[in-house]
Amino acid sequence: MISDRSGTHELISTATEYPVGVTFELDFDQFSVKLSSLPGSELLFVIAEGPFAKTERVRFDAVNLRPGVFLVSWKEASGATVVHVEDFDEMVVHSYATLPDGAFLTMRAPIHMTNFDGGSAT
Repeated sequence: MISDRSGTHELISTATEYPVGVTFELDFDQFSVKLSSLPGSELLFVIAEGPFAKTERVRFDAVNLRPGVFLVSWKEASGATVVHVEDFDEMVVHSYATLPDGAFLTMRAPIHMTNFDGGSAT
């Protein structure tokens, strides 16, 4: 795991363009997910266990709110919609998801960095 106090954290916490090549894990109460940002505004997410288990590659939109803080959104193949506030300065994600059945999830989890290859800008 990459230390939250590393040079990587400083680089991401001051970014004004969404970083490509970053992988991090989130442990929400409802499930755990691994997210990887890919070139071309794509995101790979893996939920390994539980009722939401799946792996999917989606196109996402990211808006910089301030250095290190991004509003990120995507729509999944199932019709679920997800909006994150990803705060790489405070190392926390606030997540809001509307599921295909209309259920609405509000979640919060610390960011656990697992990889950053130094890329930038989707």
